[in-house]
Order: sequence, then structure tokens, then C-alpha cells
Amino acid sequence: MKKNKDVVEKSYKEALKELEELVVKIEDPATNIEEISAEVKRALELVNYCQLQLRSYKEEIDKLTKKQSND
Repeated sequence: MKKNKDVVEKSYKEALKELEELVVKIEDPATNIEEISAEVKRALELVNYCQLQLRSYKEEIDKLTKKQSND
């Protein structure tokens, strides 16, 4: 998936907060159907970014624990 510069510049915590706000907006019956498509697209970008961040953190932790066990 193409990286959105706006997403990449966010911290994991900021991306997660925005994602939570989008979910509330998407679930709100007052949200226009026209808005939902754009909100879902943005939410998917944020989900992908958060998943990549978590994977990266996990790999880093795995390397550290492996190094620690080898010492």
C-alpha cells in the first residue's frame, strides 16, 4: 500500500487516536454516507500504518531479547 505522508509523520499513539475518532464518526448514524467512504479509506491507511509500527516494534524487541539470551 502506498504510504500517506500525513500518516507516516504521526506517532503510533497519534495514529491510534485518530483511528478511534474515525470509528466513532463512522458508527455515528448522523454521518453522511458520502463521508463514510473517505473516512473508511483514511481508517484503513491508519490501520496499516499501526500494524507496520507494531511489527517493527516486535522485531526490535525480538532482536533485543535474542541478544540478551545470547549474552
